[in-house]
Amino acid sequence: MEIETTKMSTRGQVIIPKDIRDYIHAGEGTLFTVVTLDEETLVMKRIDKSKLLQEFKNIRQRVKKKLNEEEILNEIREVRKGS
Repeated sequence: MEIETTKMSTRGQVIIPKDIRDYIHAGEGTLFTVVTLDEETLVMKRIDKSKLLQEFKNIRQRVKKKLNEEEILNEIREVRKGS
C-alpha cells in the first residue's frame, strides 16, 4: 500500500483516503478509537461494534459470578458518591 496524505478541515475533520477505507473495510458509520503516541503521532483503530458488545457482555457475566445484584448496585452507588 502506498502512503496517502489528507488534510484536516476547520472543524477538525480528517478524510480517510478511499484506498485505505477499502483496505480496512470501513464504511459510513464505522467507529474508530484514536490514541496519541506523542505530539506528532496518532493511531486509529477500527472498532467492531459486535465484538465490543460481546466483550462487555462477557465482563458483565464474570462480574455477576463474583457479586450479587445488591453488591453491584452498592458498588455503583459508591463510585457515584466519589464523582
